[in-house]
Amino acid sequence: MVSEKVRSKIPVIALALLVASVFWALSRVGLSTIPGIAIAADSAFGWPFKDLSQYSAFSATSPIGSLIFTLIGKNDPVVFLGLHVVALIAALVLTLWWVAAMSPRSSRFMAFRLVILSPWVALLLIFLGSYDPFTVIGFALVLLSWTYSKTLLILLAGVILGFQHFEQSVFAVFAAYLVVVALQDRLPRNFLSPKRLLFTLGGLISGKLALTLILTISSESGAFGRGAFWTAEWFRISFVTSVNFWAVFLLSLFAGSWGLIVVVSVSVRRKQQVILFTAFLLCLIPAVLTLDHTRVFVMTSMLSLSIITVVFARSTDLFSSRDFVYVEALAWLIVPLSVWVGMDGTPYLHNVGSLDQLIMFYNQVTSL
Repeated sequence: MVSEKVRSKIPVIALALLVASVFWALSRVGLSTIPGIAIAADSAFGWPFKDLSQYSAFSATSPIGSLIFTLIGKNDPVVFLGLHVVALIAALVLTLWWVAAMSPRSSRFMAFRLVILSPWVALLLIFLGSYDPFTVIGFALVLLSWTYSKTLLILLAGVILGFQHFEQSVFAVFAAYLVVVALQDRLPRNFLSPKRLLFTLGGLISGKLALTLILTISSESGAFGRGAFWTAEWFRISFVTSVNFWAVFLLSLFAGSWGLIVVVSVSVRRKQQVILFTAFLLCLIPAVLTLDHTRVFVMTSMLSLSIITVVFARSTDLFSSRDFVYVEALAWLIVPLSVWVGMDGTPYLHNVGSLDQLIMFYNQVTSL
């Protein structure tokens, strides 16, 4: 009788901690929008028939949010912001759905909390209005397609992701494949086989080709895309900032998830560690050479971090209770940061004042 009462209380406690993790994820970084969200909304409305300047045309090449906003038919920054909030929630729900499908019931809520407290959730909260939530939705669909192992689903998820953000997705998918190779003994058999990888890459390429065709036919600004930033000067600015902020930049990459990364990495053999480190470098290289340093790494590593989270949840017998305490404590305590460079070449560190961010977010939204 007593044991039944104890078991009945465990889900209640786990659920309470889950709710607390959502509150903490929001309150520790605050909420903020991308700079100039009203301008971003105006630029998005009318996609793909919208000519943009050379240095803003990159937004047209991550178009799913812009397409939905255009189809809604109301060029209003409040609607634009609301759409991205809904997309953020959808991205989180889809990711948690995948985690639930992959994790044992005994450690499922712990895995949920690690996802909610992960750096990619924080980045979506402090850059509301960016196209990132729609990219994460694509990532989540890819994870689900690998789990349910339907070829058509894998190809379709790849097309959606390639249409949304081909460049980040290629790095993300290859890094995820390396993580799966390193940790395959702790994942379902053939979770991401070479055949499934090829179907995913085929979908990515198809999505990118479809986007390129649409932009070529409909808009001259599509010719610029992200290539406008692929110059020696922009690479120099990006690299210098990465080196200058190296300590904070390193911390910001995984933030509180560093504990998870370290614990899982040291639990495998040297050969597996080398493969995991290669996946890390694959995500780090584009982050060092782009202006949105932390944000790019967090996005390209989202698939890998999610897989490692599930591996940790599936390997309760390989870790001590102290390991689980350390991993989750760091996830709660270390506040995510973001290192990035403005269009004028000025480096920034975001976010350190959550209360200020909440106040400014409220003032900004009420003034739209």
